[in-house]
Amino acid sequence: MKLLQLTFATLLLASFSLIAQTQPEHEKGCGISIKSDWLVKYQHGEIPPARKSLMTQYIPVRMVVVGENDGNGYIDPTQLLQSFQLLNEDFASTNIQFYVSDYDFLDLSSLYDHSTTSIGSSLASNRRESNKINTFVVGTAGGACGYATPRTNYLVMDKDCMGRIDRTWAHEMGHVFTLAHTFYGWESVEEISNIELTERAPSTLSYRGRNVPVERTDGSNCEDAADGFCDTAPDYLMERWACNIAGEYRDSLTDPDSIRFAVPAQNIMSYASDACVNTFSEEQKTAMITNMSTRSDFSSNSSGEGAVAANGEDMNLLLPEHNVTLPYNNFVELVWNETPNADFYIVQMNRSNNFNGNILFTRVVTDTSVVFDEGLLDNTRYYWRVRPFNAYQVESDFGDQVFRFRNGDFPVNTIDAALNAAITIAPNPVAGGQDLRIIGQDLGLSSNLTYDLIDASGRVLLTRENLPVAAAGFNERIETGTLPAGVYFLRLRMNEKLVTKRVVITP
Repeated sequence: MKLLQLTFATLLLASFSLIAQTQPEHEKGCGISIKSDWLVKYQHGEIPPARKSLMTQYIPVRMVVVGENDGNGYIDPTQLLQSFQLLNEDFASTNIQFYVSDYDFLDLSSLYDHSTTSIGSSLASNRRESNKINTFVVGTAGGACGYATPRTNYLVMDKDCMGRIDRTWAHEMGHVFTLAHTFYGWESVEEISNIELTERAPSTLSYRGRNVPVERTDGSNCEDAADGFCDTAPDYLMERWACNIAGEYRDSLTDPDSIRFAVPAQNIMSYASDACVNTFSEEQKTAMITNMSTRSDFSSNSSGEGAVAANGEDMNLLLPEHNVTLPYNNFVELVWNETPNADFYIVQMNRSNNFNGNILFTRVVTDTSVVFDEGLLDNTRYYWRVRPFNAYQVESDFGDQVFRFRNGDFPVNTIDAALNAAITIAPNPVAGGQDLRIIGQDLGLSSNLTYDLIDASGRVLLTRENLPVAAAGFNERIETGTLPAGVYFLRLRMNEKLVTKRVVITP
């Protein structure tokens, strides 16, 4: 008789009624389906297993947040950190933990939205850095939730498959440490919705050019079949599936010996839904620990022991001051205090005090200031806040402070492209103490020049007015010896035309 006469899709819908419906589920799976030579050698006893370290081993993770060429599409950093916390929870029992070594932005549309894993792998591989695990977070990961090739130091994640309940990151990190799927060998079978599982599973599957034994429930071939681990249950389910209230696949399967069995849903390397999975097996953990101990493409250390999370209540916003109205500028520098235990800061700015929806500006920086120079609107109110976080302990909050400022009225002067091209600032960047030169050439007519030097918080530091200049040009100098390193803006007016130049002063 037929074991399954309903399609997998029908069973999936039925199963969903038996689990909590409060969490979103992803239909997309993983883009990797290979078993590494290292894992085969390890499971055949050619590589001795390592002991779990008594000290927690911390592995650096470089987060590469990928956007489109115009800088749009980045994942929300709070969502990314939630996913990172869950990743560490999933690896806690292995004494392996991850810390944020770098937080980088990459504007590359071809990687942000790529159609195949081979395209994404090529683009990501060429942009990875050594001695850390590079995680590229993209908009579309080749149709998968994520993928990682065993024994490499990079992985690619779809941003929609990350969050506080999504186990995709732990699943892909398992692949980085060479774990295979619990249903290894069944990846080659056509979609389960297009086949009927017979009463008895076949004894072998043709997969990647060889016959792969199908795992039996009595454990007689567990070392050679499927993922090669004897403490992971037989699993023939190659599509995303939901568990019942007992934490199992709704309908039992039948092994090659005609023995019916239930598939438990807890293993992270299965395709069970995120609401069901929560652990690795002990043999999987030992394999990952051993693999980590043999790797030279990333480093590990115990320096994160005793790390303390940053506290948002220690955050003090400084500039622009709360409720201030700035002179009109198309830029602003946001400044805050250096917060204890903080390695990074999430900075958000919006046109309303509601930060729950689309946010105008979000960045992660290591400094205590950031310049927003993408064109502020005149006579508009802006709100901003900052969340500190520690590289090892990322849990934190924004605290209670939300500052607001109003950008001033737009000036009557118009920004002139020809005048902008005629004026040069040199050197730029300029070393502190070195004169900054303002050079105008081929102005077209004589006039009077007025210019202001403005810091990034909108304060006018220097003004020179109505300087007569000839049509052939002019040459002005500004001393920088008393100015601290940072970003400044030089605003010049001539004949009711306006030019603004960005200036950087280095230490």
